[in-house]
Amino acid sequence: MISPHSRPTERSVVDRTLSILDSFDRDHPCLTLSDISRRSRLPVATVHRIVSKLAGWGALERNADGAYRIGLRLWEMAELAPRCASLAEGAQPYLVSLHVQTSAAAFIAIRDGNDVLCPSFVSSDPRAAAYFGTRGRRLPAHATSAGLVLLAYGGEEVLDAVCGGVLRAFTPATITDAEVLRNRLSTVRRQGYALVQSTLVDGRGSLSVPLRDSRGAVVAAIGVVGPVAVIEPMKLLPHVRGAADAISRHIEMVDGCRPSEVGS
Repeated sequence: MISPHSRPTERSVVDRTLSILDSFDRDHPCLTLSDISRRSRLPVATVHRIVSKLAGWGALERNADGAYRIGLRLWEMAELAPRCASLAEGAQPYLVSLHVQTSAAAFIAIRDGNDVLCPSFVSSDPRAAAYFGTRGRRLPAHATSAGLVLLAYGGEEVLDAVCGGVLRAFTPATITDAEVLRNRLSTVRRQGYALVQSTLVDGRGSLSVPLRDSRGAVVAAIGVVGPVAVIEPMKLLPHVRGAADAISRHIEMVDGCRPSEVGS
């Protein structure tokens, strides 16, 4: 039996481990022990002890130069995340078709807190991929069309959390005022789509619509991104909505094929 006195220590170890893992990001994929210590604000001795355990388990890997990076074991675990894995797999052929139809980069996105993640992205434009298309890349919800869609249908609690925080400006066109954001989200709900122009990257626009599951709940956003002049709602909306409907039908079919949770 675990003593009650050991619980705070156990939580502390978990918190420290998560802080170490959180030190890695897209801009810092490889870190030395000193780097991890500085970014996690933990002593080097503590970092060394926990990193050794993580490396032994496969969560971290050590490079030839002694720096560490995320290991394959974490990637294997992340692939089990149902919100990303099954959705990305089912949406991929429809995104390819959407890309061919529009010549714009096509993507799906899900919300995680105040950010959106792109589990699947199809593009032949390396510039678009550099900003939007890396799998697992986090993007600010308030500055992206997918994020506006997901915030618009996320409920009051989600909206209050986002509007109560700092809305960072990425370009002069980024929405940074909470009231303006609320009004914009009302428009998104009324129109059924979100259009942004140069809100995250100058000269780049994006158009997104909600993606619904078999019960009609919004589970993701699907959209296209490209040069502002290319992202024209009148031309692109039928294609984007068509892809959304096709993926929703696929989700409904998959849900219908799953065994019932109720015993027969």
